[in-house]
Amino acid sequence: MAKKNKNKTVNEPLVSNAPLMDADLSAETATAQKNTYKKNKANKKNAQKPKLGARIRRAFKEMFSELKKVSWPTAKKTLSMFGIVLAVVFFFLVIISAFDYGIIKLIELLMNSI
Repeated sequence: MAKKNKNKTVNEPLVSNAPLMDADLSAETATAQKNTYKKNKANKKNAQKPKLGARIRRAFKEMFSELKKVSWPTAKKTLSMFGIVLAVVFFFLVIISAFDYGIIKLIELLMNSI
């Protein structure tokens, strides 16, 4: 084997750290893959979509089947959640109104001092 230097000799094999396991880099494989891609693309273009009415019916059918799977809350639970929402909204209404009133009074105080 030749000396290891920066210049490779003709008889020295190329060494790589990345193994090419199961790699097929032939031109025939690449051409076959391109042809398969073109055929699949052509088949997708030629495939007929269902008509608009059929698609709408299918969409509604799927929607109703999903709505049947939903666990709906009882009226009592809905009313209690509604009460919680109202309480939280009222709480923030009071806080924001207090800040607003304070800022208005501060502005009036600054305007009167000028």
